[in-house]
Amino acid sequence: MANVSISTVSRVINNSKPVNEDVRKRVLEAIKQTNYRPNVIGLETDKANTQLIGVIIPQNSNTVLDDFNVGIRDLADLYGYDIMVGLTDGSAESEQHYLKMFQRIGTEGNIFVGSIPNHEHLEIIRSSNTPCVLVGQQSQVDMIPSVHLDNITASYEAVTYLIQKGHRKIAMIRGSGDNAVGGDRYKGYLQALMDAGITLRKEWVVESAMAVEDGSDAMRRIMDSGELPTAVFCSTDWMAVGAMNHLTDNGLRVPADVAVFGFDNSFIASIVRPKLSSVEYSGTEIGMTATRTLIKLIKGETVVPHHANVAHYLAIRESTG
Repeated sequence: MANVSISTVSRVINNSKPVNEDVRKRVLEAIKQTNYRPNVIGLETDKANTQLIGVIIPQNSNTVLDDFNVGIRDLADLYGYDIMVGLTDGSAESEQHYLKMFQRIGTEGNIFVGSIPNHEHLEIIRSSNTPCVLVGQQSQVDMIPSVHLDNITASYEAVTYLIQKGHRKIAMIRGSGDNAVGGDRYKGYLQALMDAGITLRKEWVVESAMAVEDGSDAMRRIMDSGELPTAVFCSTDWMAVGAMNHLTDNGLRVPADVAVFGFDNSFIASIVRPKLSSVEYSGTEIGMTATRTLIKLIKGETVVPHHANVAHYLAIRESTG
């Protein structure tokens, strides 16, 4: 394409490094003429010379994913690698599409931010013989190392904090049961209740998408169930902000009437009023650790530990009193 290397094409598409203006124009014109999509480039390359890492990540408006990307980019740049990003719709089919595409292109390694790889994912990874690192949740197979947060423990500690503040009527706005991260955060909530001798109220556990309006609707359903909980633990900060909005709109005070605890410590947590208590961890560190792990695999080095946990903390603010 345009008589340039795949690394140069990647730099133009991802705007990752300076490229001569004439070269940039030639690449963009070639993309236009051949109807290539910017993140789908079917090029035959010499794999040994690509210095290219593939990143498969959901196309969500999510500051945590943005932080992952920053960490990946910074470490890749430090070691002289370019990155090519495949934005998925979250489906297994979309993820497999990019795994196959990166196999054709000849990336030296791939970072996978998504669902737990199923049989079809694993077959593609095995056939490509390309190193892969899973980000955001623990891999269930030995061939794929992972870098992630201990979501069960983090959620357990957040809910235990609420219990220690005197709350025993604690609801949860959780993510989809099909998502491993959301499932683990729910497990931590359940374990904290169990250890404190608190009976689970199923009507107080509501699945929700991650947007603010979804959190608001979930809080409405909890309130419509009858008795009001004294605290709500949410799987994301955005859900928590939606919950606080609905409580406030209905004349309830946070935290005087209902305490609210979020997760991810995204920028919104310190902007919203009252300021939101949240589980804090570094998405950038996760991205950097995943990239460092992948580069070691590319170089044939041993990775220890095979599944790395990133530290988390409780950022206590006004929403929990």
